[in-house]
Amino acid sequence: MHFPQNDIVSIITETVMAVSNPVGPQRLRKVMAQCAMAAGLIALLVLIAFTVQQRLEAQGIASGFGFLWERAGFDLSESMISFDGNDSYARALLAGFSNTLKVAVCSIVAAVVIGLVAAAAQLSEHALARRTAKLYVAVVRNTPLLLQLFFWFGVFTVSMPGPKAALQLLPGVFASNRGIDFPWPSPSGWLVVLTLVIGLAASLILWLKNRVVPGSAPWTPAATLTAVLGFAIWSAFAGLFELDIPVAGGFSIRGGGKISPEFLTLFIGLSVYTGSYIAEAIRGAVLAIPSGQIDAGNALGLRSSMVLLLIVIPQAVRIALPAVVSELLNLVKNSSLGVAVGYPELVSAGNTAMNQTGQAIELITIYMAVYVTFNFIVTKLFAVWERRYGW
Repeated sequence: MHFPQNDIVSIITETVMAVSNPVGPQRLRKVMAQCAMAAGLIALLVLIAFTVQQRLEAQGIASGFGFLWERAGFDLSESMISFDGNDSYARALLAGFSNTLKVAVCSIVAAVVIGLVAAAAQLSEHALARRTAKLYVAVVRNTPLLLQLFFWFGVFTVSMPGPKAALQLLPGVFASNRGIDFPWPSPSGWLVVLTLVIGLAASLILWLKNRVVPGSAPWTPAATLTAVLGFAIWSAFAGLFELDIPVAGGFSIRGGGKISPEFLTLFIGLSVYTGSYIAEAIRGAVLAIPSGQIDAGNALGLRSSMVLLLIVIPQAVRIALPAVVSELLNLVKNSSLGVAVGYPELVSAGNTAMNQTGQAIELITIYMAVYVTFNFIVTKLFAVWERRYGW
């Protein structure tokens, strides 16, 4: 017998239905067995909670989440939100979670791009590109992620010069063992940047539409791009686009924006590592498509780009999506390894709070709740997407 949900509510419902309208002793025995298992699990959880509570009281450790509103007394090296030692532990965890989201979102985008490029290279007819991609996938997938993080941390700290001898990659862009310093837009400049990004995205979408549907206003992408470039030039002359340029000093680099070596380590490590798994998932999905469908598209006179967009990609996405989503969720969980390289993400901030308060159980519960909730939301969103397109 298959039950649509294996929780307490469904078990009680099935029991009531079986008692009120019995269809046989076998079904009733199954329902009663599930009730007994659920009751035993609940009793076990209650026993564990009671035992832990007694042990904590015996050691003089107060349980509960009231400590979250106490003064933290420590700082984080970087944060997406304002935070200092006078704020509460709750805000410290929120600041750490914001850093987790920052590195996770950036790494997800980079990992998908790396995976697509590596998969295309493995399927390429060029021997050098194919062998290079296969070597990348083989080496990265068979090396522990933590070891890769230590390698990248050495690259961005030990092997880089100090601020006094910082490398100038571009005008106003410096690289040192303190990270990468670069020009940063002013508040008015961010409005210009947002407008340019939207305009460039619109130009790209119109160009792709014109490639798939020939003859659909071919002048529109060029006109949109021209308008975007004209707006950028006008903004520069009107003084709307201002930049804070970093200046190299004797012991530090002042001004502009900064990317810390800890963020670079975690970002590059997660992107390269996850990209290798995504590459294999995409490669396998493309190879799983029957070659006869591609031949049929060519026989109908479709261009190679249309065969790719209309035949190959839709089916490859359907096949590879579950594996790709699983790897992206693993990327988010693997971001907790940032504690090993000093990046102040959620687990790093929580461990500092744990050392000060001794509230290990509560903080580990928060870790679990955050990661489980995030993964649950992402999984449900992709499930809705699959149902929307009939996958």
